[in-house]
Amino acid sequence: MLESQTRRELLKTAIISAAAIACLRRPARAEESAKPAQPQGEPLFSFYAMDTGLRGPDVPTIEAKVALLKKLGYAGIGYTLGDGRLAEMLKELDKADLELSAVYLTPSLEQGLPPRLEESVALMKGRRTRIELCINSKEFKPSDPAGDAKAVELLKRAADICGDSGPVVSVYPHRGSWTERVEDGVRLAAQVGRKTVGTHFNLVHWKWVPQAKPLETLLAEALSYLKAVTINGMAGNQIVSLAEGDFDLTAFMAAVKKAGYRGMVGLQGYGIKGPSEEHLKKSMEKWREILAAIVK
Repeated sequence: MLESQTRRELLKTAIISAAAIACLRRPARAEESAKPAQPQGEPLFSFYAMDTGLRGPDVPTIEAKVALLKKLGYAGIGYTLGDGRLAEMLKELDKADLELSAVYLTPSLEQGLPPRLEESVALMKGRRTRIELCINSKEFKPSDPAGDAKAVELLKRAADICGDSGPVVSVYPHRGSWTERVEDGVRLAAQVGRKTVGTHFNLVHWKWVPQAKPLETLLAEALSYLKAVTINGMAGNQIVSLAEGDFDLTAFMAAVKKAGYRGMVGLQGYGIKGPSEEHLKKSMEKWREILAAIVK
């Protein structure tokens, strides 16, 4: 009898010890183990160039544009949809192992989405492309929430076309458009209530439109909906390469990083004159300096 009791006590002690060791091996907090780690070797942000900066005389073809982006180290391109050459662009990007980071289009609340959008989305299926919707309206003034019902219907329709496999939908803030502010995209994305619908943060249009909130507050409010951030150098109100101008881009990107954003960053080059390679090379060099400064 005594021998069987001793065996039971030894077995109980062994079970308790094993449980204690297992507890010690578990993460301190469950939420810590659930946080996705930054993949080793991956850049902090995926940096692409918008095709607005690829209009110089040295890049007259899609092939030349893609080749230049590959040469300079960009991750992909933001492409203006509507010229009927999406298939050609995708072919060249795939050959160069670059991304179609975003496509840009300007639907209106009154006319809705372009009729050929479904064909374009079919070509982009499975890609992590952002469909940038800069929404216009003749009926409603910029940022007027009276147009929200029509906009939510439009965004839900776009999300239905895209499905869950990509691309995703992102409201593009643009001065003078109905979606003029980052807050417009946040407000609409919240009403749509789908993970595949969000907003952009566009530096130049944020600078061009008077703001009521500090940058940090706006970034914090937008973060859970933020699909992309686009940047550029600024000389006064003029778009220039990242290496030029008087705007502190390092401080801006430090604020973006501090807010918790880790996604795509696009380079705006609208209106910059001369060969594309000149300003895109300067911007890439400056971008690498910015990254080195904010990861310290």
